[in-house]
Amino acid sequence: MKRLIAIAACMALLSTATLRAAEPVDMQKRAAELKSLRWGMFVCWSFSTFSGKEWTPGVKDISMFKATGCDTDQWARTAKEAGMGYILFLTKHHDGFCLWDTKTTERKVTRTPLARDVLADLRKSCDKYGIKLALYFSLGEFADNKDYHPGGYTPEMQYAQLKELCTQYGPIEFYWMDCAQGDGGHSRKDVTTWVKRFQPGCFVGYNGGGAGDLRAGEMQHPGPVKNFLVGEFTYPILPGHQGGAQWFYSLPKHDKLCMPAAKIYREYQGAVKYGNIFSLDVGPDYAGKLRKIDVETLQAVGRMIEHAPPPEATPLSEGKPASASSTWGPGYEAGKALDGDDTSRWGAEPGARSGWLEVDLGKPMTVGRAVIKELNYPRTRQFAIEYKDGETWKPVVAGKTIGDEKSYDFPPVEGRFFRLNILKASEVPTIEEFQLYPPAGK
Repeated sequence: MKRLIAIAACMALLSTATLRAAEPVDMQKRAAELKSLRWGMFVCWSFSTFSGKEWTPGVKDISMFKATGCDTDQWARTAKEAGMGYILFLTKHHDGFCLWDTKTTERKVTRTPLARDVLADLRKSCDKYGIKLALYFSLGEFADNKDYHPGGYTPEMQYAQLKELCTQYGPIEFYWMDCAQGDGGHSRKDVTTWVKRFQPGCFVGYNGGGAGDLRAGEMQHPGPVKNFLVGEFTYPILPGHQGGAQWFYSLPKHDKLCMPAAKIYREYQGAVKYGNIFSLDVGPDYAGKLRKIDVETLQAVGRMIEHAPPPEATPLSEGKPASASSTWGPGYEAGKALDGDDTSRWGAEPGARSGWLEVDLGKPMTVGRAVIKELNYPRTRQFAIEYKDGETWKPVVAGKTIGDEKSYDFPPVEGRFFRLNILKASEVPTIEEFQLYPPAGK
């Protein structure tokens, strides 16, 4: 019997040692998994939902959070219908109000009239609809929050809250750490280490940069990312407006305001192109439901994703030698419009109101489609896409405004040299991308 007990004890020790010596997580593989989620819903719900302000300091009575309901199934179902892979949920804003049943403070949702652990409900809804879960967490809090926490908001309290979130709500895909009110007492490097102590495969990002392996991109757009394994970007579905919040539910008078589905879909395409993830922010209303216009818009984007054509072939023109009538200066050369990077651009010289951008395909090729992306807003007033036939430039497309992005299909032509000829513009001609493709179906 003593021998069996000794063997059992040795096995237990061996098992513990094995767990401690588990292989490290392959974060390159995890990065590929996270990128495959492509986009998600950023849910912001807190005091600011009811104050009509982005930041809501000075709240002494937490019954200000007067939600009459909470439909996490609607959130997750809508995310699924939109083709989203995850929900990024605001667990605690700068006001220190916790949307989970924390043991660290009474300043929490379960002490309000709603009396529900919203994060626990959301975890169940995400599992029900096959949606991953990520968490937003404000590392610091408003200075006046010290009046509401016994002893103030301490570094120990911060760690205790993060431990609860890491250990009680299942696997977390990534943390979006908000540093707008400081780091809360611990360095970002130490916070990253603390999170990975409990969930080694979880990504951590900070809106001010610094440590972490996720680029958290507040109010940014798709593009190449350096020094991080994954690049994220986020902005609200609610356009800018007067009065009321934008990241949270605003006011009933703004219930008809919403970003167009087509614009959101283009941002989704950019995320796919660059391997980013796109967290589109929506704010549940006073009843804990997404606005009707948000649901309908996201469903429309979901249909666009579902019925999207196969990914476009690499442009015939990408990376090919280019020249231009003039350039703004270093960093705005002609090749910047042919590098496949939406964040770079060709610009004509200061004061120009016309100009051309030429590409050399290297040999004659059959071209039947062009895509042009113009900077920010329509500058072009008259343009032509032309190819060189001998010594003569012949137009294949003629038009007026270009705008954000436009595609042009035309009868196939064979040529080596093509150009975008901007004949008239209201500002300096500035082009982010000018790319040529084979005819459709080729």
